[in-house]
Amino acid sequence: MAKKKIVLYGVAALFAVSGIVALPSGNIAGGVGCIVIAAVCAFLGKKSADKETETGKPAREATRPVSGSRIAETIRTKVVGVTYCNDDGESRQDILSRMTGDEEIQIEKTVYNGEPAAYVKWGDKVLGYLSAELSKDLANRYPNARYEAKLLEISGGGGVHTFGCNIELDIIVDEQRGSAQEPAGETVVYVDRSSKKYHIKPDCSGMKNPKAIPLSQAKKKYAPCRKCCK
Repeated sequence: MAKKKIVLYGVAALFAVSGIVALPSGNIAGGVGCIVIAAVCAFLGKKSADKETETGKPAREATRPVSGSRIAETIRTKVVGVTYCNDDGESRQDILSRMTGDEEIQIEKTVYNGEPAAYVKWGDKVLGYLSAELSKDLANRYPNARYEAKLLEISGGGGVHTFGCNIELDIIVDEQRGSAQEPAGETVVYVDRSSKKYHIKPDCSGMKNPKAIPLSQAKKKYAPCRKCCK
């Protein structure tokens, strides 16, 4: 790439000099032609240099777990539910259509119909979910893990195909706890003595003394809150 850039700049300089020499001698057409060719070569050289610089940049700094944590597994997966609308009425397809593929995204654990689930979000906008099968499997194998994600691709579009979203998901576990010794399926939810519902948000329904308990335990005594567990 560097060699190509040097050659293009060299050719541009040669034609530029030839054009400058030709103009005073009365060869207007030849001089202008040389200058035009010089400009084109210079433009291509700059474009090549810009591309080289862009290629040399890391697309995104790799995820580095905090001290005492490790990446237990990395998974590439497709985001589901991208054709639905969010609670505010905004279409997820419209959101995806505005994205370039370089955005930072987050994973937010939740509960859907009493089962572990996870939103895929761009800021405060929901793009979709991890599949139900993947969410349940990860909750079983890594109950207390946190998820960090990188956007790989915004696919589709073009007026014919729906937009899609592919991500890379890091499963990060606490080294002190590990993952093999932890009880399976323990997504954390919140309960209160004054209610027979469990919640994914500790401040839902005005709970005064929310207590965090495993989802599997909550399902034995409580029903899911229709407000925050929808």
